[in-house]
Amino acid sequence: MNAKIAYMKPAKSPWWQTAKTPKQGFLMGGFWLVIAAWRVVVAIGDSTLWHWVFAAVWAVGSVAYLVPALLLRRRQSATQVEAGPEAAVRAD
Repeated sequence: MNAKIAYMKPAKSPWWQTAKTPKQGFLMGGFWLVIAAWRVVVAIGDSTLWHWVFAAVWAVGSVAYLVPALLLRRRQSATQVEAGPEAAVRAD
C-alpha cells in the first residue's frame, strides 16, 4: 500500500514548536530569559506597571523557546537509546 495521495502535503512542525533544533531553542530561550531578568531589575528600580508587563512578556517568550528545545532534546536522546549504541556515534 505505497499509493501516493496527490492532495496530501508533507507534515509540518507543530504550531507551538518555535525552535528547529535544541541548540537554537536553548540559545534563543536563554537570550530572552536574560532580557526578562534585566527587565525585572529595571522594574525593581522604577516600579511602574509597564516595566513588569515587559518583563512578563520576555519571560513568556523565553519559555516558548525553552520548552520545545527541551522536548526536542528528550526526543533525540530517546531515539538514540532505542536505536542502540551504534546510533550514538556521530558520523561527522
